[in-house]
Amino acid sequence: MKIFNSRLFQTLNTVVDLFLLNFLWFITSLPLITFFPATAALFGVVRKRILQNETDGMFKHFFALLKENFKQSSILSVLWTLIGIFLLFDYRLIQPESSIIQLILYIILVLGILLFFSISIYLFPIMVHFELNWKLIIRNAFFFSLMNPVLTILLLVIVGVCFTLIYLYPVTILFIGSFTAYAVYYLCQIWFNQILNMKKFNRDL
Repeated sequence: MKIFNSRLFQTLNTVVDLFLLNFLWFITSLPLITFFPATAALFGVVRKRILQNETDGMFKHFFALLKENFKQSSILSVLWTLIGIFLLFDYRLIQPESSIIQLILYIILVLGILLFFSISIYLFPIMVHFELNWKLIIRNAFFFSLMNPVLTILLLVIVGVCFTLIYLYPVTILFIGSFTAYAVYYLCQIWFNQILNMKKFNRDL
């Protein structure tokens, strides 16, 4: 019974912390230009929670990470926004029903959009898990998205459900972001550990 009560308390404590963390993320993301830094801070706090079971100083840690990752995540924000606008412009421009060439370009574009979203899924987990510059973050996100397609599809589904709920029920943005980040990072962290263990094993051979 004591073990059950202890686990229940830990679960409830985690849920409350994620609600508070989501509030921090939502408020600091409101200017929009701070969305990437705020999301990086969100994933950083989630990482600390998962790996170290750290519950103290969440507010302080969030704002420290917000400041620490601001420059790097801002560069990614500008680059990713430009790529996203380019893909959206092409999507609206291409008319696949008009010709075979347009259809081929449309298929290539759709594959490019899927790859763009697949890479995007890994950006923040990689940013907070590894000490890399923004170029290496993008490169590793690209490779990770291709190395484990099953995980990539699962992460896309999780994030897709999140955005669908926000679209259908806007009020869910007040709590769903941190829970989604928790699920995404938890799965990515397992994959990262497997990759590091494989590299260590190969070095030992």
